[in-house]
Amino acid sequence: MSLIVATDMLQFAEAGQLGTHILKPHPQRFSLNRDIPANEEFCMRMCREVFLLPTAESALCFFHDGAPAYVTRRFDVMPDGRKLHMEDLASLSGMLIKGDSNAKYQGSYEELAEVIAEVSCASLLDLRQFFRLVLVNFILCNGDAHAKNFSMIDTDNGAWRLAPAYDVMNTRLHVSDADFAMQKGLFKDGRDCPKSKLCDFFCTWGETIGLTTRLARLEIRHILAKAAAIIQELPSSYLSQKAKQVFRYHLKLRLQRF
Repeated sequence: MSLIVATDMLQFAEAGQLGTHILKPHPQRFSLNRDIPANEEFCMRMCREVFLLPTAESALCFFHDGAPAYVTRRFDVMPDGRKLHMEDLASLSGMLIKGDSNAKYQGSYEELAEVIAEVSCASLLDLRQFFRLVLVNFILCNGDAHAKNFSMIDTDNGAWRLAPAYDVMNTRLHVSDADFAMQKGLFKDGRDCPKSKLCDFFCTWGETIGLTTRLARLEIRHILAKAAAIIQELPSSYLSQKAKQVFRYHLKLRLQRF
């Protein structure tokens, strides 16, 4: 739901108003559904504070009956009201098919990287950032990191850059899903993600999208070194005790595969 700030209060945007925030109440149809807002708030906070990734500003809020909701500020709307042009990678890649809601899952992250390389005005920087984002999404067990959850944004009259991270959460708390949201995984050829030695697997993918071997290994080493802090921060989240246990379990499984 689209929101605006009016005299220090969040209010629903009316027809014709450009919302500056988005409110996401918890859905009903998933396991541990009441934990979904806290899940996304915690994962986004980890992206921002632990992995130091550019992210959409976000927070957790509560309705009068105590029900939680996730709220995030739109980074494509400037404080002066200007709206920056933004296109997600599903649109830019041409994979969207009218009436097919699953088109955003088709293809691979390698193909999404090719779109970034073509559109970005600083392709090497953005490919390095994309590498980090995909790796962090994998570590956090985000099985819904599809093509619409990565975007390019026009920062200055045609200067297209990779947008900040958004819609990051640990989907394993709520569904049993695959390692990657994209049907082919990291590579165009659809090669299977191994159960171990993932440093080599991600390094090879980094080389494929244009990073040097040294840079890819450096990024993997830095992110893995920071990942342990997630477990330390988990008690500070608003997740239920059950959700914390499930989160910790799946996070440790992911890290063990490296």
